[in-house]
Amino acid sequence: MVYLLILLGLAVVIAPLMSAMPSKVQRQKAAIRDQARQHGLRVSIRPPPDIPPRFRFVPDSELVCYERMLPKSLQATGRRCCYVRLDGVWQSIFDDLTPPDWVTRLPQGALVAELSERNVSIFWDERGGPDDLSRLHQAIDLIS
Repeated sequence: MVYLLILLGLAVVIAPLMSAMPSKVQRQKAAIRDQARQHGLRVSIRPPPDIPPRFRFVPDSELVCYERMLPKSLQATGRRCCYVRLDGVWQSIFDDLTPPDWVTRLPQGALVAELSERNVSIFWDERGGPDDLSRLHQAIDLIS
């Protein structure tokens, strides 16, 4: 009986500690975010830019922003381009122009790409692994 009480007491102490441990998926996301930081990307959890209602854009999962500041030579005053992936096809939300090559090279989980005066921001679901992060990084490097 005493041993049972000791085991029960240990379970009461250990159970909250185990629930505070990150899951396998959480550890994978943390590792991808750490790799992104090593590539010079800033990772933040924030909502994507406003997408006009005519696109009927409703992501089915949380999107995380991977962002990089552009070099001074690529910064352009007044520039704002935003692209959204709908049914696997990239579309510009401001005009009917064909998206640039760097946008089409983004991994499947990337759903919104924004190029502003100073930054490039990619919103993706982080479902892919290191290979998708590498594709995202390479696509950003293609901006010129």
